[in-house]
Amino acid sequence: MKTSRYRLFSFAMFWTILIILFGGLAGCSSANEASMEAFSEAGDRAMPQSAPVEAEASAEESMLYADGDSVAVEDFLGAAVAQAQETRVIIYTGDIALVVKDTQAAVDEITALSSELDGFVSGSNVYESGDVLRGSVTIRVPADRYQTALVRLREMALRVERENSTTQDVTEEFTDLQARKTNLEFTEAALQQLLEERQRVGSTSDILEVYRELTTIRGQIEQIEGRLRYLANQSALSTITIQLTPDVLYQPVSVAGWAPQGVAREALQALVAALQGVANIVIWGVVFILPLLLVLLIPVVILVIIIRWWLKRRRGTPKVAAKS
Repeated sequence: MKTSRYRLFSFAMFWTILIILFGGLAGCSSANEASMEAFSEAGDRAMPQSAPVEAEASAEESMLYADGDSVAVEDFLGAAVAQAQETRVIIYTGDIALVVKDTQAAVDEITALSSELDGFVSGSNVYESGDVLRGSVTIRVPADRYQTALVRLREMALRVERENSTTQDVTEEFTDLQARKTNLEFTEAALQQLLEERQRVGSTSDILEVYRELTTIRGQIEQIEGRLRYLANQSALSTITIQLTPDVLYQPVSVAGWAPQGVAREALQALVAALQGVANIVIWGVVFILPLLLVLLIPVVILVIIIRWWLKRRRGTPKVAAKS
């Protein structure tokens, strides 16, 4: 009887130990899983730029912006200033005044020229002045064809009245804006993750505060992107403004065979010739005659001084003899 009780007690102790062992193993396993999840979550918090930045980059690559033609901002900037770190970002601007035979024909020719050079007309103004047409045309052409456009414009004119060309180097500003945009994008990614955490465990005031900061950062990014697109567009396409004046305005006025402009011009030419003659006389007098007179008069003056000195001495000699 004692033996059976001892066996029953041993059997109960055996199963109790087994249950305790299995329970301990299960607890260790769950604890390990919990610690791994906590470690993983801590790692995600410590490195917020990994997955969010990649997701944002892929989203930004697919994002389109309105700039005349909907293209990705990277494509737009890349086409405008390829390898911005290695090349200069320069804006070319030109202003040229042309005298042409026919204003409207010149406008049509300039329009065709801009299309030929892969550019376009950004502004045109043709107006009547008196009985003739005058005009102003602004064209945008690729920067690498800027000089070609100027040469072609000179060729189509009867003469060039005025030409002005300026360049503006914006490489430093462009690089600075790119760096600021990158930093703001990292900040935006961190704030986005913080907003998601606040939405899970934070209060309404915390959520609103993070959301306001996120909105501010997004506004700054969009402003920088707009400025980058503007600089890229201005550097990729140079601007040339052309003033057109018909040649008829420069032709002399004639009334019944009498041309007052011609008479005035002849009178002006005669006045200039007279003044030139007076100026020539003064120049000859100062440069030639005056030095020659000085050279000739110096010996005469010296001779006169010697003669006067001799005469004074001669007059004084007899007086001395008479007193003696």
